[in-house]
Amino acid sequence: MHSRKLEELIVYLGNKPGVTNLGLTKLWKLIYFVDSQALRELGESVTGSEFIKYEHGPVPSRGDKHLSQMTRRGELTTSPRSIGGMTLNEVKTTRKPDPGVFSREELAIIDGVCARFGRKSAKELSDLSHQEPSWHYAGMREKLSPELMLYGAGEDAEGL
Repeated sequence: MHSRKLEELIVYLGNKPGVTNLGLTKLWKLIYFVDSQALRELGESVTGSEFIKYEHGPVPSRGDKHLSQMTRRGELTTSPRSIGGMTLNEVKTTRKPDPGVFSREELAIIDGVCARFGRKSAKELSDLSHQEPSWHYAGMREKLSPELMLYGAGEDAEGL
């Protein structure tokens, strides 16, 4: 796992103007989509995270640990906010990201994921993540297969 990259990605997403209503569920899905896209295009993920299957989609296995550490260091806050009758655990960053930890290719993938998914709701991203073969074929609270992360929802021959 690339701890520094995971933390910088969290800060980057929290500062990205095109990413709206960033809560924990949405944060984890965006990171999943960044890593799976990087696997497909670059042959390795950006964060090196393993992902675990949860009800609302994939979550990086060490994500909560890093959020806690970043909160203790004062780099971000999470607080509940009501939006459309739902509670959003909003993530707010308190510093600017260091994009220098990412390669040019990684930044292009991150920015592409933000452009494609940044304005979608957590529910929409959760639904999209459920179409991913890696999430679909994993058992609840089990690791997602990195091999299946290479295949997006549109590439699944069985048509989930």
